[in-house]
Amino acid sequence: MPAEPAPALSPEQWSGRDHRQSARELETWAKQKPEQRPEDDATEYVAKLGLSYDDCVIVMNRAHDRVLVPPPARAALAAFALAGQSFGFTHEDVATVWGAADLLPRNETGTALRSLADRLAALLPPAAG
Repeated sequence: MPAEPAPALSPEQWSGRDHRQSARELETWAKQKPEQRPEDDATEYVAKLGLSYDDCVIVMNRAHDRVLVPPPARAALAAFALAGQSFGFTHEDVATVWGAADLLPRNETGTALRSLADRLAALLPPAAG
């Protein structure tokens, strides 16, 4: 069984709605990634993520270029961010939740599990088939 993933943010980062990655961490990752291309620019990688007062996701690179991702685009951002990550989930995970929901009567818990499965499925790419 895989190890439990660590929390994505500390309590302080959640309360401050801010995550900053050190330049050293970014440089190390950029140098160790499996593929290197001439057009790679380490200053373009995200150095800060946060949430604005109006619930836009703040994305800033080391060159201090700032982009705001508004709430209507956050589902797409979440889907892309989770794709292929060990802390993400799969179609098999959705099927497991649906299977558990199907074992329950149509009560509050069963309805909550079905809703969870639907929300997870909405963040996944189409199933290969």
